[in-house]
Amino acid sequence: MQDPFVHIYCSLMNRASATWQWDDVRFFLAVARAGSLSGAARALDVGHVTVGRRITLLEKRLGVILLNRTPDGFATTSAGDAVLRQCITMENAALDLERLAAGRDSLVTGSVRVTSTEALAFQVVAPAVASLRQAHPGLQVDLTVGVRSLDITRRGADLAVRFARPSTSDLVCRKLGEVGYSLYASERYLQKSETPRRGQGLAGYDLVTFTGAPPATSPFFMGESLDGARIALRCDNPLIQLRAAANDVGIAELTCFLGDSSPDLIRVWPHEAPARRTAWLIMHSDMRRSARIRAVAAAIGDAFRCQRKILEEGIPGRSAANAVSLGGRVALSRPATGEVLTS
Repeated sequence: MQDPFVHIYCSLMNRASATWQWDDVRFFLAVARAGSLSGAARALDVGHVTVGRRITLLEKRLGVILLNRTPDGFATTSAGDAVLRQCITMENAALDLERLAAGRDSLVTGSVRVTSTEALAFQVVAPAVASLRQAHPGLQVDLTVGVRSLDITRRGADLAVRFARPSTSDLVCRKLGEVGYSLYASERYLQKSETPRRGQGLAGYDLVTFTGAPPATSPFFMGESLDGARIALRCDNPLIQLRAAANDVGIAELTCFLGDSSPDLIRVWPHEAPARRTAWLIMHSDMRRSARIRAVAAAIGDAFRCQRKILEEGIPGRSAANAVSLGGRVALSRPATGEVLTS
């Protein structure tokens, strides 16, 4: 039995075949996915008035209502559902063509979109770009930082530097190396609160942490139990986490190269080896032949190799200096009250 929506879709396409445009598909898909004009506007980098006008024109052109406004936002109608399925197919085909074309360029010019965490962008990616552009001044790198993953399949980024290795078959993952993490706090905080004992959890201590820890970062806080620990600050930017910990807010888990760089922070357990996480360089398989993407990928890989010791262990001599600075002193008080963490 044929899907009745197929008849709806064929009728709509026949009615508007002369004026159907790919831009129409982009605007309709954005609203259907975001559920709002403002969300679609952010995704398309246009004004919400423009989005509303384009949807109205599309519905007028097709002669049907594609979206209904509900208390929870926009929802597709039955006709909209029929069109939506075909629009997704059109979008995937367009993305395939774009990737295939971009993946066969032979010049190291143009733009490459890279996404990375703030810490790795600061320590590795930005210096790699600086040296790369000396050899290829026509290359432009658009760097997006943060913990939120961008969709490489939909070309949200050409390259991603991440701690989570995706399992999608059309993505190519290359191991860059290991990155060391440790717990950091100000010496004043540890004097006031008493240094926690390894393996006995962080109950009663204030933590500076992420709004939501990605699975790739587990075990979090070097595997210590967080039962009874208090959240002092949630923030997804490690530079702000560092600043907060340096100002006695609490204990933060930071990359060693970042935490060791702050004169106002010391490692909570300076004699403890850092917890290591694997960093991956990720790209779509269609983009492997692109000269400009290969050049950026190679530069990032070279930067990781050149800084391997610092990335794995932190700044030489800093952990030993921390141990001397801490001097085994024990504080008499506990942190102030706050939100309690439970695992």
